[in-house]
Amino acid sequence: MNIFHDPHSTSDAPVRLAIAGLGGHGWTIQNAAGYAEGIEVVGVYDPNEAEAGRSGNRFGVTPAASYEAMLETPGLEAVALVTPNRLHRAQAEAAFERGLHVFVEKPIAHTTEDGQAMIEAAERAGRVLMVGHNMRYGAPARKARDLIQGGAIGEVVGVEIHFSSDTGLRLEPGAWRLRPDEAPLLPVTQLGIHALDLVHAFLGPIETVSAFARTVAMPAPVVDSVVATFRLAAGPMGTMTSHYCTPVRFQWMITGVEGALLGTPHTLDHARGTSEPERVVDVRGTPAESYEHQMEVFAEAVRAGTNPESDGPAGQLALAVVEAMVASAEAGGAPTTVPNTVYGRV
Repeated sequence: MNIFHDPHSTSDAPVRLAIAGLGGHGWTIQNAAGYAEGIEVVGVYDPNEAEAGRSGNRFGVTPAASYEAMLETPGLEAVALVTPNRLHRAQAEAAFERGLHVFVEKPIAHTTEDGQAMIEAAERAGRVLMVGHNMRYGAPARKARDLIQGGAIGEVVGVEIHFSSDTGLRLEPGAWRLRPDEAPLLPVTQLGIHALDLVHAFLGPIETVSAFARTVAMPAPVVDSVVATFRLAAGPMGTMTSHYCTPVRFQWMITGVEGALLGTPHTLDHARGTSEPERVVDVRGTPAESYEHQMEVFAEAVRAGTNPESDGPAGQLALAVVEAMVASAEAGGAPTTVPNTVYGRV
């Protein structure tokens, strides 16, 4: 469905994009936007003047003095928000009010209430809202979904996920991620949410969760270790481990009655019976592959006027599961239902 008509757009012209939030993960999005086909970076903003200057030099643009000034960049068509979660709603709404398209890094927002407001603002403006769940755009995930839907592993029985890193041990004092009110259940909000989105992309919505959380190595009251179980609306059950204080590990396994798929962001193995797993995808030589494809999908959605796969409702569903996990952890692991009011296209 074409969600808008822009008489000034040219289908083969690159989308003129401005990026807000340039340090840390912002560099990843800068790299992806810089290499992706169909995008031209025409504006940058970051309150850190040194970061803004480096990015301005990279793209040959003058950094904006403020986010609002960035939105006034001549010819601007879209913005990418790589900013703290609590800022997503206000920044997205300001962009939509100016008729701009929005790419926002996951999670979609600080709360599902804010996420819903962003979805409604995008609909009113008739503009694209895409959430940065990049892993579903990577070759391993795309191949896995094809295999699952094609019956390669038979009926799906269960899901096992481990998404962890030592990022929490390297955060600077005062970092916004160290404030539980801004990043509740920190490992899941910042890492595990990617795994939840993959589950939704592969198998449909998660219906019920039970989560346990504790603080191990980071300063209390920051949670840096989470283990959860979940049940999908379609029946399969799964487990998720997500830490923010252990060596990097991004792995998932989808098990069926006739085989299993073992994946990472860069590889996919297909196991059958007792034979050695067959490697069917290996993109370790292009580590930013999923990010570049993600930005190309965004550009294509803007030009076509269609919803991308990881649209607002998809991002909202992943965040709703995180909120249910927070509630469960606070209740000592009590099973918690994900509100079905956020179930949408995933």
